[in-house]
Amino acid sequence: MALLATVAVSCLAGFTVVGSAAAVPKPSPRFWSVAYCQRELPKEHPAIRQIVCVGSGGPASCRWTTGRRGRIYSQLTVFAWYRHANFSTLGMTAVEPGVVRSFTLATRAQPGFARIVHRFGDAYEGWPADFWMAHVRLVGTHVNKHAFGAFVAARVAKLTDHEQTVNCSA
Repeated sequence: MALLATVAVSCLAGFTVVGSAAAVPKPSPRFWSVAYCQRELPKEHPAIRQIVCVGSGGPASCRWTTGRRGRIYSQLTVFAWYRHANFSTLGMTAVEPGVVRSFTLATRAQPGFARIVHRFGDAYEGWPADFWMAHVRLVGTHVNKHAFGAFVAARVAKLTDHEQTVNCSA
C-alpha cells in the first residue's frame, strides 16, 4: 500500500512539472533568416503592412545554415511600412499616406536594446521575449504602399552589399 501511495505521489509530481514546463514556450530562435523575419514580424505587429529585413551586425551575428545553403542572423536591420500615420496634430486628418521606419532587431538580449514581448498579463509572467529592438528611426513620411519597395531599395541594396562582404565563418 505504501508503494502504491509513493508511485501515485511521484506521478502527480511528474505531471505537475511537465504541465508547468509546457506552459512556458521555448524562446525564439537565436538566429533568424531574412525570410523568418519578414514572415513573423507582421504576425506580431498588425500595423506593419510591408517589411524588408536585412542581416546586419557583422561576423559575430552571422551563421551559415546546414550545408551552407543560406545565412541566418542574430541581428537584422528592418524597414517597415505602417499604413496609419497620425498627423492629426499637424492638421492633416484627411491624409493617410503611411510612414517608413527602420530599426535594429536582435534575437537575444544586448545592451541598449528594449525587450519586446507581445503577450501581457499574469498568465505570461516569465515568458521569453519575442525579440529585442533598438535604433528606431523615422525614415520617411507620405510613402504609400506601392512606393515602399522603391523607397527602401537603395538602402537595402547598400546594406546587402556590405553584408555579402562579411565572412560568416562560424
